[in-house]
Amino acid sequence: MIFFIILIISFISALFIFKNIIPNISNKKKSFYKIERKILAFLMLFSISSFIYYNIGDPFINIKELNSSRKKLKETEVQKNKDFVKNLKKFSELDLASKKDPNNIDILFKLAAIASKVNKIDVEIASLTKLNSINNSPKIKSLLAQAIVRKANGQVTSKAKKLIDEALIDNPLEPGANFLNGLRQSQIGNDEAALKIWVRLYNNTHKTDTWKQDLETNIRSAAKNIGISEIEINNKLKKNIKISNTTADKILNLSEEEQKIKINQMVEQLANRLTKEKEDLEGWVRLFRSYKVLKENEKALNALRTAIEINPTVILKQTLLKELLPPQAKPKFTQETNDLISEILVEEPNNVEALFFKGLKAYNDGEDSTAKLYWQKLISILPTNSQISSELYKKIEKLEE
Repeated sequence: MIFFIILIISFISALFIFKNIIPNISNKKKSFYKIERKILAFLMLFSISSFIYYNIGDPFINIKELNSSRKKLKETEVQKNKDFVKNLKKFSELDLASKKDPNNIDILFKLAAIASKVNKIDVEIASLTKLNSINNSPKIKSLLAQAIVRKANGQVTSKAKKLIDEALIDNPLEPGANFLNGLRQSQIGNDEAALKIWVRLYNNTHKTDTWKQDLETNIRSAAKNIGISEIEINNKLKKNIKISNTTADKILNLSEEEQKIKINQMVEQLANRLTKEKEDLEGWVRLFRSYKVLKENEKALNALRTAIEINPTVILKQTLLKELLPPQAKPKFTQETNDLISEILVEEPNNVEALFFKGLKAYNDGEDSTAKLYWQKLISILPTNSQISSELYKKIEKLEE
């Protein structure tokens, strides 16, 4: 506003000089035109300067506001330091508590969380690794993968990749695992797959989530890399579809029997599509999970077997092995389970599930020395004093009697 006032005053002053003062300075026409040009140049220069300053910002600094901002910044910094000291003290307490009670899930989880805040990345990874061996939920796998990626300066390592795959098989909607899955795709140059994963995650993320802005940045970067226009990506992000979309709402409003019929129809549609698109790995894994929800176990197993044919990874084989040898039932070893165990151990000699089942198979067959060999190796991998280790020690003691 102040620039407009100055500009108007200057313009009026220049006109006054032009009309009243200049004619009295000289009667010579040549001299008049020289002065006129100088005034016009002055007006033009001032106008341009004013316009630039106006668009850049008000050059007049409010000292009170500046001092207030500095004070707030200083207070924020002081508070951060206080919080860091407080968290560091809490970290020491939890670290000591975890040594006294190494298998306490609550302590391990809190230790991992506080270690993240005080930049103790190795302790965070160690705590989450131990947690994962006790309670390997998708959330724990995802948190561990995130910590590993942070330690690797943002690179999705092979270990992180394995954890991501495991988490997504158990819970396809796990946010952290999905974010890292997109990052993994982006880092190998598959920006199209990364964009698809991140947009789906963005649309299922609440607008108040603190990391949504970072997710949007990644989406825009991937979109730019594959030539998608800013307008098109803005339209995708504006939709912001939630998990409870129209289709889901319609299903939820149906009776229990109608819901079952509708879900069955959707699953069958997926199955029919996959007969034409047989190489759709993600589709077969999704069909496996869908049949599991519907408790159509044989169809679920067949879908998983097809996924393994397309991409015979250890993760998928391990998932099939756990389906065929569920912990709640007496294990029934078949040629298929034996082959799966052997194949997994060839690729991962320290695979916990495969070592356990290899030992159990030998134990059931009366091959005591073989059972002892595999279980001792398993004990050496597991955390000290873990429940599984204790059970295996008891079994080994019986074999030695």
